[in-house]
Amino acid sequence: MIRIPVLLILTLLTSPVRILVTLRSWLTRRKHTVLVWTIGSGRKPLDAKGFTRIMAGLEALEADGRVGGLRIEVRSLPLGLAQVYALHERLLAVKASGTMVEVHLNSMSDGTLLLASAASRISMCPAGEVFLSGVARPVRFYGQGLEDVGISVDLESAGAYKSFGEAYTRSLPTVENRSAMSHLLSDIYRQWLDAVSSARDIGISVVEDALNASPLSADDAQAAGLIDAVAYEDEDWDRWEEQLGKEPKKVAFETYAGRMRLLSRLPWPRRRRKTVAVLHLNGPVVERRGQLPRSGPMIASDDVVPALDRLLDQDAVDAVVLAVNSPGGSALASDLIARRVEALSEVKPVLAVMGNVAASGGYYISAVAREIWAHPATVTGSIGVVGGKVVLGPALSRFGIQTTWMGPGKDPGMMTPDARFSEDQRRRFRESLQRVYTRFIDVVARGRGMSPEAIEPVAQGRVWTGAQALEHGLVDQLGGLREGVDRAAELAGAKPGRFRVQSIWFSPPKLAMLTQAVGARGPSVVDWAGPLLGSDRLVVEALYSSPGEPLTLSVDGASWSP
Repeated sequence: MIRIPVLLILTLLTSPVRILVTLRSWLTRRKHTVLVWTIGSGRKPLDAKGFTRIMAGLEALEADGRVGGLRIEVRSLPLGLAQVYALHERLLAVKASGTMVEVHLNSMSDGTLLLASAASRISMCPAGEVFLSGVARPVRFYGQGLEDVGISVDLESAGAYKSFGEAYTRSLPTVENRSAMSHLLSDIYRQWLDAVSSARDIGISVVEDALNASPLSADDAQAAGLIDAVAYEDEDWDRWEEQLGKEPKKVAFETYAGRMRLLSRLPWPRRRRKTVAVLHLNGPVVERRGQLPRSGPMIASDDVVPALDRLLDQDAVDAVVLAVNSPGGSALASDLIARRVEALSEVKPVLAVMGNVAASGGYYISAVAREIWAHPATVTGSIGVVGGKVVLGPALSRFGIQTTWMGPGKDPGMMTPDARFSEDQRRRFRESLQRVYTRFIDVVARGRGMSPEAIEPVAQGRVWTGAQALEHGLVDQLGGLREGVDRAAELAGAKPGRFRVQSIWFSPPKLAMLTQAVGARGPSVVDWAGPLLGSDRLVVEALYSSPGEPLTLSVDGASWSP
């Protein structure tokens, strides 16, 4: 009678060990194992959560030392610039740990060169071509095109460099816009040159010569030192066999990363470790989901504020990291989130870590954190406000539709889409935007421990790289999510590596597209203007959905997609 519970207890106690042994039998590969990661295959988009898991897998590989090598095959690169830099730096660390890293390309762009330059070896298809643009980006202006179809966007802004709305009101950029963008892109270009030349151990002039001669053939790229070999994929595998001494065993890198993640979650008996909660904030800032006629991730204050309040009450969470990747959005929603971030920061360490872009509203919600971390290539700042409305009156009149306002209100049509602002309406609206801008400045000044007068020169809508923002006091440290999490754990009193990370995501609601379709009331101005705007629809969507609402939005696309 006594033996049964004893055996049961022994079985329960040894189960975690058995699970561990089984997992390690999967993971402890001999040196002939090669992990294979295909980027941009089209099978599954690499979203923010997937990217975070890839980075965790690379960190595990760096510490592993039992794998023959890592091979990355790049089909396309659906990542922002700061993400590419994060991969570049992590691959350098994996290579430094003694693991062979190989990248195979079918073609080459600025971004793929940056990523691949961290590898031990780069190969490229013989038929591939090298197209380098030097961090150039197109800037489209829709003002004339919209007016030709009877639509205009009546915008005002607070901040001399707050140029986000220019694309919808003008045909060419203002002098201030061109100056600010040139300053931003020049720094991004310098960082790219330094990173590529350093990783490939070639001179900056060599990289610039290749850029100026682009497009190049694969043979020309090899001669210039940009790649190591011209080969097809199967020829690369022949080389792996020669290097490892036998046929390589291919294992999907995603599978390896998943098993390592499972291994780290095994319930080992131990004292409670400090916990760092990572709140992933991705997309435009809005008050509620469904506010914009689009799917995908959003930072909705109705979701984020309660989550911050829960973290405030959770004694098991010792520090919080805000992983921010946002061009901004609603000024009101940004303020509501920032207020709760500030309250949380008074109780436990709160750090903001910026991704590809954390500008305008994205910077607003970061500014009150105890520390702000950014990658040197992060696009941030853009402390300014823009607002207005989409004017449909001329377009409607083409169909014989006229609007007449009735009722006792003195000025009921100020925010309606029927006509542009009158002179008096424009004056009052500018005053409203200036109040929001002043509040934005005050929040940043309070968060950064500076005076509003000190913030004003680097505000006015100016956009900065992370490196430039550090010089101006808008961020505290340069680094990525891993460094930010380590720092948060340190502030919470945890020993290095002796803490756990809890990730919190805000996924788009299920059946969101169906809900929008059921609730649709016919074509909107966004649908009418869609062929003109292409992917640059965010400001028109926001103004159409909430006319007159002050927006803290940054220049869409300023974060240079590689």
